[in-house]
Amino acid sequence: MEATYDPTLAADPADAGAASGWRPAPEPAAARDVAPAPPEPAAPSSSPPAAAPEGPRIRPSWAAELLSIEGGARALGRRALVGVGLAALYGLALGAREGGAALLTHALGVPAAIVAVIGLGLPALYILLALFDAPLSVEKAMAAAARGVASAGLALAGLAPLAALYVVTSGSAEGAGVAGALGLGLGGALGLRHLVSTLRAALAQADSATRLLATGAQIGFALFALVLAWRVWGALLPVVGGAS
Repeated sequence: MEATYDPTLAADPADAGAASGWRPAPEPAAARDVAPAPPEPAAPSSSPPAAAPEGPRIRPSWAAELLSIEGGARALGRRALVGVGLAALYGLALGAREGGAALLTHALGVPAAIVAVIGLGLPALYILLALFDAPLSVEKAMAAAARGVASAGLALAGLAPLAALYVVTSGSAEGAGVAGALGLGLGGALGLRHLVSTLRAALAQADSATRLLATGAQIGFALFALVLAWRVWGALLPVVGGAS
């Protein structure tokens, strides 16, 4: 059988459309020639970035604030007065052995030695350091004094309960006197240590020769402070052999 050829089946659809007069719609010129616009950048946010969460703030302890050397003359004076009051607590503990007027005598006698050391010894030390051209200001000297008084008072107040228990229950006046003197020596030594170390830190920027002379002056001041404090305590406190 002879095959027949159908031109409508073999023809391309586009040719068929051309034969029938149909043409595809021309693509718009704008769509052919214009490139797609890039995406617009995001507008910056007017709100500030979220801050990182802060950790809990830890406030310094009461003792740390008492021993601080920051602040003006009023703050330093207030800390020194608190130190004097704390030292008076140790005096009350020593006076508990006899009671009555001995409470007041010891409460005034214990801080009296600290005040005497600061009032008599520290101005002399400041003048001596000034003769050596040491870079020590009045504010730093006041800060050292306030820290020394506060440190001594804090130590003595901490020892007061133990001292009261011992001097009241001691079988002899000599034993009570030794216990009271040990507490006075420990509190006074701690206060003197803080005072001298604060002065040394204030003189850290001085030259080596000035620091050497200042160290010698501070050693002399420490010896003077120990002798003066013991003389005052020995004269005013009956429990350690003073006038009754």
